[in-house]
Amino acid sequence: MKKVTLLLIAGLFGGTLVAQEFPQPSPSSKVEQTVGLTTISLDYSRPGVNDRDIFGGLLTFGEIWRVGANACTKFTTSNELTFGKTKVAPGTYALFAFPAKDGNWKVVLNSDTEQWGAGAYDESKNVMTIKVDAQKNSFNESLIIELNNLENSSAVLSIKWDKLRVDVPFTVDTDTQIEESISAAIKKGEDLDKVYYNAASYFHNTKKDEKMTTMYLEKSMAIAKSHKSLYLKATILHDSGNNKEAIKVAEEAHEMAVKAESMGWANYIKENIEKWAK
Repeated sequence: MKKVTLLLIAGLFGGTLVAQEFPQPSPSSKVEQTVGLTTISLDYSRPGVNDRDIFGGLLTFGEIWRVGANACTKFTTSNELTFGKTKVAPGTYALFAFPAKDGNWKVVLNSDTEQWGAGAYDESKNVMTIKVDAQKNSFNESLIIELNNLENSSAVLSIKWDKLRVDVPFTVDTDTQIEESISAAIKKGEDLDKVYYNAASYFHNTKKDEKMTTMYLEKSMAIAKSHKSLYLKATILHDSGNNKEAIKVAEEAHEMAVKAESMGWANYIKENIEKWAK
């Protein structure tokens, strides 16, 4: 009977221990960011400073760092990226860094993503190596890896911990991706008025190419006019100095927006008509 009771007690305590949850010393984190049309994600663990000397202490200068804790930090991109002069194909990579006493760090992407930390690091599997300068930064207790300085075709991978920050710039070929998307949509042949309008809007707002803007806008309006296409035409007229005609076309766009019950657009167009009228 005593044996049975002891086994039951052991089972109860064992079950309790298994069910318990404890906070991780280095919590896991996932970051996802779109740069142009490219989705980039980071999976990493965030160690804390915990009153330790980090660079040159916990992390020996010149030696590899997993840029995190626990499993290797994973960097995933949906499209090709360019770091310096090196192109990196879509996929998932392990992110490593080599802190340097003189501040000239080496940052690498490695094809082996199954590593625990950096114990199995193999330099021959590097797909990208770049040297960047570390900078003094405001104190961060927990490691931060994020994507900053976002533009349609570029961004910066920022590593921030303790009182240092390392920025790794890269580019994406968003223009080619968009132009391929436009060509594919035209070839498909559906809703071409919207396809041509979107292309015109892109070339007007992003590329500042009025020749291409006008070509695509005329194609769109030849199929069907909309408050969006009319307002884009009005904007082009206003930018060229033809304010009187711009207001006339914008008023037609406003009327169409009201009929379409697109009040956000209607209010926006009306505000600009009033500005142009001044």
